Amino acid sequence: MKNHFFFGYAGNKRQEVENIYNFISQDLNNNIETIIEPFCGTSAFSYYLFTLFPKRFKYILNDNNKLLIELYNIAKDDIKLDELIENLTVLQNKITNKEEYNDVAKKINKDILSWLFCHMRYYIRPGLYPLNGLNNINFDKLKNAPIINFLKNENVTILNDDGLELYKRYCNNNKCLIFLDPPYLNSCNDFYVNKNCNIYEYTYDNPIKNNKSVTVLCLENNFIIKMLFKEYKNTTYGKTYESTKKKTTHVIVKNQIA
Repeated sequence: MKNHFFFGYAGNKRQEVENIYNFISQDLNNNIETIIEPFCGTSAFSYYLFTLFPKRFKYILNDNNKLLIELYNIAKDDIKLDELIENLTVLQNKITNKEEYNDVAKKINKDILSWLFCHMRYYIRPGLYPLNGLNNINFDKLKNAPIINFLKNENVTILNDDGLELYKRYCNNNKCLIFLDPPYLNSCNDFYVNKNCNIYEYTYDNPIKNNKSVTVLCLENNFIIKMLFKEYKNTTYGKTYESTKKKTTHVIVKNQIA
């Protein structure tokens, strides 16, 4: 699947959604009404289902990143999106040296303009910010992001809550399919509002086999994950990271005993 999102985003599952869908397609029976992504990121899974089954499901998209969720809400409003694009263009025209760029980068987690601008302009290596204007961005391209059609035309609820709490709210609803794409096991717990507990700890103490919802996890495969979910149906696939070309293996797990 071509990139449906506004820009390249770490953790985007757009190249993996077909693998995920093929594994869970039998579970998308007539009973399932709502697709829930507690850690939605780019919402690649929900977007892919929308392309296959327009107007079939309700969607609940949640992420702990308040700026990401702000972008989602802005994208649904043409006037607000035009205003955002204008402000991004003004900001780009103001920057004449890498020090000014780095000043913006310092606010990357504080406001939507800095966050979006830096994600679209070499935020990984800000010291290499080009000053010759050759790589200036036409931010109007944000309007062409395919995800906008999904956000505007489907029954989508957008939330900025704790993903684990959302999961607990719906895991016993048999009309829901919950797609869990959480921060990797070795990631900092700061990705969670409750930093004392994450989805791995919770599903260890509260096994997913007890859920009434269809529960699907997409995880980086390692020996701990294999131990945690060894009794469940699963499948693996190879993944290559676009930026680093690192190769790894992901596993898809669902709450059915193997």
